[in-house]
Amino acid sequence: MGVRRRTTGDKFPPPLRGRVRVGGSPNSLPIAWQVPSLYIAIVTLVAVTGAVLTDAPRWPFKPAPLSPQQTDVMPFDPAPSADATPSPTATSAPPSGRWMLQDNAISASLVDISCADASHCVAVGGAGTILSTADAGNSWNMGHSGTSHPLVGVGCPGPAVCYAVTNFGELLKTGDAGTTWSISSLKNPTPYAIACPTIADCVTADGFETHDGGGSWQQASRLGAVNVACPASSHCYAVRNQIGHGVILGKSSGGWTLQAVTPYFLNAVICTSVNTCVAAGGGESGTNILTTGDGRNWTVRQHQAMQQTFFDVGCATADVCFVVDGTANVLATTNQGQTWSWQSTGLVGSLYAISCPASNSCFAVGSGPAATGGGLIARYQAEMSR
Repeated sequence: MGVRRRTTGDKFPPPLRGRVRVGGSPNSLPIAWQVPSLYIAIVTLVAVTGAVLTDAPRWPFKPAPLSPQQTDVMPFDPAPSADATPSPTATSAPPSGRWMLQDNAISASLVDISCADASHCVAVGGAGTILSTADAGNSWNMGHSGTSHPLVGVGCPGPAVCYAVTNFGELLKTGDAGTTWSISSLKNPTPYAIACPTIADCVTADGFETHDGGGSWQQASRLGAVNVACPASSHCYAVRNQIGHGVILGKSSGGWTLQAVTPYFLNAVICTSVNTCVAAGGGESGTNILTTGDGRNWTVRQHQAMQQTFFDVGCATADVCFVVDGTANVLATTNQGQTWSWQSTGLVGSLYAISCPASNSCFAVGSGPAATGGGLIARYQAEMSR
């Protein structure tokens, strides 16, 4: 996924009274409505649903803005569920392991990384920067992207095959593990992210798809998302932001359908199976982590009333996941997202993206300290594998 900058300025009052449940599950999170804006909020929800189901965007879809504007629509403001972590105070022990700096001699900031397996990863970032490893990060080699535009997303369905995107309508592909890349042009200049469940099948966050290994691309839907995850060719999930809210979409054999609406921007989604996923993000109203175990109903697992952004999420297993927030710390869970706790990485810099190709290994990328600039790559190694 590409970097979603943090947002500021929560100017909305707290909810007063009135609750309704969203989703078909009896455990769905009750949402508190602000009064007297119940009518406005209902109209907003209907409009959001209509925009999704008719595949006709009503508003510009984009990541969390650098300086969010005040909206005339009052936001949803759900109360935390009984098992949600309401603050960054540690509620469970973080996973046992350590973070290690692998490379910080990188001229540009890195914003995304994808690993096909524990040995093969590709990281992308500013000024067309691409780095790849074939030895679990012991060495990183600079690739020749052929573009000077910032790369904002990368997906690697195999050790040799990866796809990357810019926000200038460029889609790149490598067949030699990141050494050389070919470039195709898309009509939409803002794909933001890409997910490739196989070497032949890929979906961009703005709805372009290929099913012949990048030989041709068609805009199958005007998805307008900022991140997408496809645990299988037949199952994809996407997150997008509109009128001050985050939206989670799902796709199985048919088209995209609305699954959840949150009052917080969403920046990332990751799945460990076709039905088990985690979504994360944040904006002017606070941060948010949601999970699903059935591929349909989403539960708020963690919420903070902080002006902070969660940029990306990666899961080593269905139990162990990490969220990066643009600092050197990570938010971690060891129980399928039910509770979360902060973990210090010991790094100096900012982490923007994470990929976990194995149960004992994750890779994260970002920027070095302000004094030195450039990018950095770090690796998490579980205690059992040391």
